[in-house]
Amino acid sequence: MVVFSRYSRMQRTVPMLCTLLVAALGHLVTLSAAADSGVFPPFYTRALGINYGRVADNLPSPSSAVALIKNLQAGYVKIYDADPQVLSALSNTALQVTITVRNQDISNISSSTTVAEQWVQANVLPHYPATLIAAIMVGNEVLSDYQNQATWLLLLPAMANIHASLLNHGLADSIKVTTSLAMDVLSSSYPPSEGTFRSDIASPVLQPLLDFANRTGSFLFLDIYPFFAWSANPANVSLDYATLSLDHTTVEFEDAGLRYSNMLDAQLDAVLAAMDRLGFPGVNVVIGETGWPTKGDDNQPGTNVPNATLYNQQLVKKALADPPRGTPRRPGAFIPTYIFSLFNEDQKPGPTTERNWGLFYPNGTPVYPILLSNDAPVLSHISVPSQNNAPFPSPPPAPVAPVAAAQWCVVSPVAVAQLDQTTLQAALDYACGTGADCSLIEPGEPCYLPNTLLSHASYAFNSYWQKNKALGATCDFNGSALLTSSDPSIGDCVFDHM
Repeated sequence: MVVFSRYSRMQRTVPMLCTLLVAALGHLVTLSAAADSGVFPPFYTRALGINYGRVADNLPSPSSAVALIKNLQAGYVKIYDADPQVLSALSNTALQVTITVRNQDISNISSSTTVAEQWVQANVLPHYPATLIAAIMVGNEVLSDYQNQATWLLLLPAMANIHASLLNHGLADSIKVTTSLAMDVLSSSYPPSEGTFRSDIASPVLQPLLDFANRTGSFLFLDIYPFFAWSANPANVSLDYATLSLDHTTVEFEDAGLRYSNMLDAQLDAVLAAMDRLGFPGVNVVIGETGWPTKGDDNQPGTNVPNATLYNQQLVKKALADPPRGTPRRPGAFIPTYIFSLFNEDQKPGPTTERNWGLFYPNGTPVYPILLSNDAPVLSHISVPSQNNAPFPSPPPAPVAPVAAAQWCVVSPVAVAQLDQTTLQAALDYACGTGADCSLIEPGEPCYLPNTLLSHASYAFNSYWQKNKALGATCDFNGSALLTSSDPSIGDCVFDHM
């Protein structure tokens, strides 16, 4: 599988700134309900999606990975191939699945309806409808691959041939054909109203591709990472703006009469403006990838657990808002969103960030606690799936004497999503005033950066609890905190454990 580096794309982009019922009647009822709720097929439920990448040599079995996805209460999952073991593991789960035609297969499929039919017979028909394949992504960010520009003009013919095969099998209404675009398809992205597609792909590729999506009732996956734009210019771009932390009624800037409070909306609206320029303002879009890395190289600021937790939890809150918020350009629209990614993938090339986007380590433990639905349990409290039948990699041998698992007290994702900053600040002040060692979150000290309320409160909560737990202190702070088994220490900022 061809793997692109998000970092290499950023170098070009930043300068520009419950289940579907198988019976026919049930299927119609589902689609009718989706239409009534304003959610477009195949995204008939309001939920978060997860990208299940597998560029690693230490991942658990597909069945164990799917158990984690179900525990997350995700509604959608995207895989970057059509692996039969993964598709079998996803059967009878009610998860809506996107499978992928690999970039290297586009040429053959584009030139032959027979090859397209063979692909559908091999990768769709044996699994559907037990596995709810809802979309086929033809290629992954094909238009970002400058080493294979010949494939650009083959993308739409391949999509059309796959669609024709689905049509022959009566599946074109249930399974949509699409592709994914990174932000470097734009030649201009700021301000959002000036969003414009690159001249080398606008007319020859994207205009007919948008027409295809419009005619077939499909959509486009957009891969949007505010992290890259912020990390390239942290002195001039607010971290709160990049991490979706401002109240959605706050105005960071105005553009063409529209008000923006977060970078994700601004980037998405830039693509919508570019689509409008080509005459297709109404094509549906899905955020196919977004997230925040937990670790990076020295020249990649902001790559840490607190920022990743904050971004993804605010993303969940935004994506599942009821009523939907949409964007300034599409107010009130439900925009399905996929978090990248399920696991840290140790074989991905590029800088350190490329291997540290996951919600889980390969052994099934969470990288950080987060809620993936409005009522999901905290990840640190989710039990690892049973070790019967293709288990996670075996844990190290247990010590001779039982040892209590290490725990730290940090800000709860529920607090991030529900409490105002005044309440969280009061809890921080209480911790610092009643025994926590808050000297290390002062300017110039190891735990001052990132200079966010979330990061400082987590450090203070943990310091207070570690010092006082033997005396009966709890990790609560009026609902602002929770215990986690994932060490929140970052670099020289060490969270105590006693």
